[in-house]
Amino acid sequence: MKQIISSLVFVVFTMLTLTAWAASDGKITEINWLDLMPEEDIEAMEKMPEIGHDNPFDKNSLPEVMFSSKVVDKFENKHIRIAGYMVPLETNDKGELIEFFLAPYMGACIHVPPPPPNQMIHVKFPKGAEVEGIWYPFVIEGTLKLETFDNGMGASSYSMTAMLVKPYEE
Repeated sequence: MKQIISSLVFVVFTMLTLTAWAASDGKITEINWLDLMPEEDIEAMEKMPEIGHDNPFDKNSLPEVMFSSKVVDKFENKHIRIAGYMVPLETNDKGELIEFFLAPYMGACIHVPPPPPNQMIHVKFPKGAEVEGIWYPFVIEGTLKLETFDNGMGASSYSMTAMLVKPYEE
């Protein structure tokens, strides 16, 4: 019975992702993280002081752009490929990652502020990805949605049900 349910979930997932891909005209657009940030946010980021592990920050003194949820509308329903680092949210019974945030850099933790929501993608991958470690970059492909997600661990302005998750290779 469990195998039938798994097969049914896989078929439904495949149908949904193929439908989304067809709606996005079938072309894959490779993007980088700055593509997801409006021009005014990029300009505000360039004026910020450097923040790092050796340079403590006060969350209340961070500029507004560090909390920006502004999105770039042209990516709605676009089939994209982007590389980044995973922040695990949920695994299946095999220990494979099925839900995560994708972030532009590794190590966003209590010592540095997390990326703004418009620099995070909430990703679901029902097929499950075997992940050896979260400190390595991955590439994801799927149809991007302009949807917010906030679960207390982080917030994102974009979401995706990924069709592909694989380790990044240069």
